[in-house]
Amino acid sequence: MLDLHTFLDYDRVVIQCHDNPDPDAIGAAFALYTFLSERGKDAVIVYSGFSEIRKANLTLLQDALNIPLTYISRDAEETVLDLTGHTLLVTVDCQYGAGNVKKLAADTVAIIDHHVADAPESPLCDIRSFLGSCSTLVWRLLTDAGFSFKDRLDVGTALYYGLYTDTNSLAELVHPLDMDLRDSIKYDAGLIKKLVNSNLSLGDLTIAGKALTTHWILEDTRSAIFEAEPCDPNILGFASDLALQVDNIDSCVVFCNVSGGVKLSVRSCVRETMANELAARLCEGVGSGGGHKDKAGGYISGEKLSEAGLSAAAFLGERFKRYYGEYDLVYSDRFEPDIGAMARYRKKKIPIGFARSADVFPVETDIIVRTIEGDTFITADPDIYIMVGICQEIWPIKREKFDASYNEAEGPYAPDETLWSENRYTPTVKDKKLGDSISLHPYIRPCVPTGESVIYAKKLERRTKVFTAWNQEGYMFGDVGDYLAVREDDSRDAYVIEKNIFKLTYEIAD
Repeated sequence: MLDLHTFLDYDRVVIQCHDNPDPDAIGAAFALYTFLSERGKDAVIVYSGFSEIRKANLTLLQDALNIPLTYISRDAEETVLDLTGHTLLVTVDCQYGAGNVKKLAADTVAIIDHHVADAPESPLCDIRSFLGSCSTLVWRLLTDAGFSFKDRLDVGTALYYGLYTDTNSLAELVHPLDMDLRDSIKYDAGLIKKLVNSNLSLGDLTIAGKALTTHWILEDTRSAIFEAEPCDPNILGFASDLALQVDNIDSCVVFCNVSGGVKLSVRSCVRETMANELAARLCEGVGSGGGHKDKAGGYISGEKLSEAGLSAAAFLGERFKRYYGEYDLVYSDRFEPDIGAMARYRKKKIPIGFARSADVFPVETDIIVRTIEGDTFITADPDIYIMVGICQEIWPIKREKFDASYNEAEGPYAPDETLWSENRYTPTVKDKKLGDSISLHPYIRPCVPTGESVIYAKKLERRTKVFTAWNQEGYMFGDVGDYLAVREDDSRDAYVIEKNIFKLTYEIAD
């Protein structure tokens, strides 16, 4: 993880966007430029590509926010800039040496990006492919560095628009940090509206229309694949929204080739297929994907696609068929578990955490609990608690079940952070109506399982989607090796326990 203060050790910083930059690259670069300039550094933003920026929304963004961009011809020598001496080159929204960015000869390089790593990393490197935009990463780095957004509406607007465009009008938000940027940043709403209304040209509409005629329909799964010409990611979203309105299509993906890989826009209108999970599966092992349950997006590395020896359409076709043939469905409200095929387990007496929802917000407040697994919606009530597991996984529980399963412990809540994943995120709670957001951690208290509560569980041999008692419109996804579990005292309370968490927290019951 980068500390932006290390950039202040250099006399000059050159910030480079990828060739033919988009709003995300420009917004992230401008925010970093502002941070350095305010601290007296000699900073400059450069880009290359086929020509200087001409797209209407980009020229408006540049002019309205006074973003100083310097164009370097693609044919210019690598040494067009003097990057020797105590100068730092920072590639933003791209990776030094990758195919979508002109390589400039530099002694010291830093990388800030949100795409899958496809070039040699620099010691000064922060690549978080689980984020929906590079603007999110720069916002997080600036926040950690103590940058104040209070009086910098221009920076907030640039970052917000970068996130907006790279996540298809915020429909394909990937990570809780993307949502935090969306919810917390102050921006010029009037300018954003102008930018949005300057985003499409007649040529873009032609591309979207042509994409809808280049398709492959998978009738047995009511899904479809559409191919578009290289275009702005928002065109893909526009086309996929239209495609989903076809009466025999429940899910679809629209893709196009972009520099370095393939960009996807994914849609679903049925609860059995969440678009974010489908996007993640389509890109699994070859890129990254995520978003909302209805709208999502993804990116596939061109290098990984070449290794597969398939065209993008053929690759996606195979992934679609594999996806729809690999899972079972469990509806907890009508689930009849085969207890004879399951073993009895109880939780080990390992401290975890809990918070009383009514301690966080007033009773009857609609709450969004934001976690790495997604948003959970509950209503503040003295009888509703929020459990926090050893890996910061979250689940709601009724007080009567809590009292039967856990004992409150003494002392402060002290989680073992070594168990958290690399894309860890501190759970936050948000007033759904007012938008106020706060960290859940100050309200978390320690508790220990009593060992009296028993579950039946079995290891999954196929991927499984479980519609829990808490959420019948979305599902918990269980991978092969995870565990399907039901409470002994409530066979309709079915859910999934991730295999590593299961091994750490459960033991065979006597």
